[in-house]
Parts: sequence; C-alpha cells; structure tokens
Amino acid sequence: MIEIFRKKHKLWLITFFGACAFPKGEESDLLLDFANIHYRHLKWIGKELIKQKEDFDWDREKIELKFTNSVEFFEMFHSLLKDMNYPQGLLFDRIKADEEYMLSIKPSKNIAITAFSRELTYKNLDRQSIEALFTFLFEEIYKEYELILVYTYAQLHTSNSQLSLIFEDLIYESLYHLKSFCFIASKLGALAVPRVVMKEVYRFDDLKTFLKEGIEEELKAKEQCKALSSLIKDEELSRFFDFINHQEDYHIVLMQEALQAIDK
Repeated sequence: MIEIFRKKHKLWLITFFGACAFPKGEESDLLLDFANIHYRHLKWIGKELIKQKEDFDWDREKIELKFTNSVEFFEMFHSLLKDMNYPQGLLFDRIKADEEYMLSIKPSKNIAITAFSRELTYKNLDRQSIEALFTFLFEEIYKEYELILVYTYAQLHTSNSQLSLIFEDLIYESLYHLKSFCFIASKLGALAVPRVVMKEVYRFDDLKTFLKEGIEEELKAKEQCKALSSLIKDEELSRFFDFINHQEDYHIVLMQEALQAIDK
C-alpha cells in the first residue's frame, strides 16, 4: 500500500506538471482534470492506510520532466498508468476504472512543448525582471506544493470537522496558485517538478506552532508579491500578482480560524 501511494503521488505530479507544460487549451484542461482525479485517489489511499493503523509519507523519487511534444508525454503517461497494480476492493476497482479511461485517451495532435527549454524569456521583460520572476516562481512553486502536502496530511489526520474544512479550503487555494505559477513558469521555459518535502515539515508535533509560523510565511509571501508586482513592467503580470496578494490576506484569516478551532 505504501508503494502504491508513492507511485500514485508520482503519477499525480507528472499529470499535473505535464498539464501545465501544455499550452492552455483542451489537452491541458483534460490533464488537469485527470490530475485532480489522481489527487483524490491519493487522499483515498491515504485514508485507507490510516484506517489500517499505518501511516503514509510524501517520499518519492526525484522527477525530471523533459518531454518536447504531446506524443512523448502521452507515451510516458500511459506507461505510468500501465505500471500501476492494485489489490482487490471497491476503492481500487474505482481507481482502476478511472485509469482505464485515461489509457483510452490519445493526443488529438502532436503539440510542441517548450516548457522545459530554459529559454527564460517572457513577452518583452528585461533581464532584471526575468531573473526576479524566475526566482519568485522557483520559490513559490515549491512553497505551494509543500503547503498542499502539509494540509492534506493534516486533514487526513484530524477528526475535527471545522479544521478539516479549513484545510480543504487552503488546499484548493494552493492548488490554484500552484497551477497559475506553473503556467507562467511554462511560458518562461522554466517549469520543473519541485524537490521532495522532508518528513519533518508535515509530521510536526505542534499544529498551533505550525499555523503561527505559516501566518508569518503568508505575510512574507505578500511582501514578495508586492515587490514583484512593482518590479515587473508588465500590466497583466502585475495585476495577477496583486490578485494573489489579496488572496494571501484571506489565507491568514483561515489560519487564524484554525488556531481558534484548536483552542476550543
């Protein structure tokens, strides 16, 4: 079960980051839907492990994506799906049925992929803006991925319904931010799957301390968004980072609500 969980974790990441490598359109939308299904499978398998008095972790092998067209991606995607082996049971019957459908999907045309080219160009941005954007994306893509794993782990280990709903909201917000940052990184030619998250990050002893530190991190992220918005001379990107900055405000509110729920 632990091995199945890790392989599903890898499959989710490859599907999600693969989707963001495609130009926005029918293929990327479909793959993002598949990634969301894989993430749901991952949570169900995690719950099953906890029911069996086991625990899971977010360990996995390093993932490097370098495909240059859609045919290459779907060949890799289908190979990963065929490599999944599940035990008997209603949960795994559902997962297998989902994956059998995914195996039936073929690319409608061969699309060139430049997300991993390392060209580091975006519209007409100057070198200083490109470097600032690259650094920001590198840090924030890891941060959002880390938060998704931390909140998912915490959600699956809590019996407090209020906390669970707060974690759910925070997960959805981080999934949206991760997707948005990945599409920008893809246009920049700098998309990459983030590094493995260490156990100490999500297997913490004190949830209150984690949330308090998380609020501080959100405040730092707000400042980074402001700085980037003022530095980058692109109206569309500046508006987007202002938009993200306002969303961080409500993340802090949600985390404060989680602290209050713990105190109760």
